[in-house]
Amino acid sequence: MTDFYQKHKQVIHRLLIIGIIILGVYLFFRYIFSYVAPFVVAWILSSLIEPMVRWFHKKLKLSRGFSSILSIIIMLIFIGTICTGIIMKIGEQAQEFAKELPSYYANFTQTLENLRWKTESLMFGLPINIQTFLMDHINQVIKHFSNMLAPGVGKGSISFVAALPNALFFTIVTLIATFFMSKDKEKMRAFIERQMPKSWVIKMDIIRRDLLGALLGYIRTQLILMIFTSTICMIGLSILRFEYSLLIGILIGIVDAFPVFGSGTILIPWAVYHGITGNLYEAVGLLIIYGVVVLFRQTFEPKVLGSQIGVYPLFTLMAMYIGIKLFGFLGIIIGPVFVIFLKTLQKIGILPKWK
Repeated sequence: MTDFYQKHKQVIHRLLIIGIIILGVYLFFRYIFSYVAPFVVAWILSSLIEPMVRWFHKKLKLSRGFSSILSIIIMLIFIGTICTGIIMKIGEQAQEFAKELPSYYANFTQTLENLRWKTESLMFGLPINIQTFLMDHINQVIKHFSNMLAPGVGKGSISFVAALPNALFFTIVTLIATFFMSKDKEKMRAFIERQMPKSWVIKMDIIRRDLLGALLGYIRTQLILMIFTSTICMIGLSILRFEYSLLIGILIGIVDAFPVFGSGTILIPWAVYHGITGNLYEAVGLLIIYGVVVLFRQTFEPKVLGSQIGVYPLFTLMAMYIGIKLFGFLGIIIGPVFVIFLKTLQKIGILPKWK
């Protein structure tokens, strides 16, 4: 046993390091991340605005604190301007959609009722006990769907309103933390560097730079995929002459970014509804849109993400899948970033490089 350890000591040590890192990352995101999330976001934002802060500080000779405030304001104005234009257009269609919602609900319940009567006529001639058994279950399903729609909207609104105070508090803490991290960036960095050996400082700087680049690459990838998915849906819905194609297309693009849901959450039930009501053209069209979106996602997501973060597409896909299994929705971010982390550890010599 001793001879085996001496012979493979380096490999064993490397494996132990990898195991400790994996365990540490898992414990951090499972039990700690929710408590420090505003400060992680603030660190990312402060890194994003750093070039602007540095420019104001060096070129215009403004204080570091004022440069940070000015950069945060410009960032908020930029994001707000883009979001306002999109939200206003979506708001117009959402307002029109809300007016039509009662009639949609009435049509849907009427369709379910017609379906029930058609089913009864098809079952005519079957034994009474079988008819009774089947109709009881069909009525339960119809009642479930009828009662699900309106309360679902109400509950969703209540949940949204209830979440607003937490979201507002999160945003305020994040912005304040962003200001202090940006303002005192050099002081904080100098303090941290004084606590470490010189060799560690260089390695930590490489890790920070690579992880931030990977995270930005991931965000760019998701935005690219979201825009393309929304565009595909908007074009498809416009060809099928559906109303509110812009609103619904953007909604599907956003939902599709969530691996737990995906575009099928909206498109498949919608296609089934049109199939039941006899609108086969619309049903087939919606299924084609869904197929195109899925094909696009499966084909381009690993490739685009791999090119943005510098990891082979298959490893990226595996990392996303394992991340989702371990951490849920956040895993789609944690997985690829963790692969980048391991790759960076190879770069600085903590882990052996591939031969």
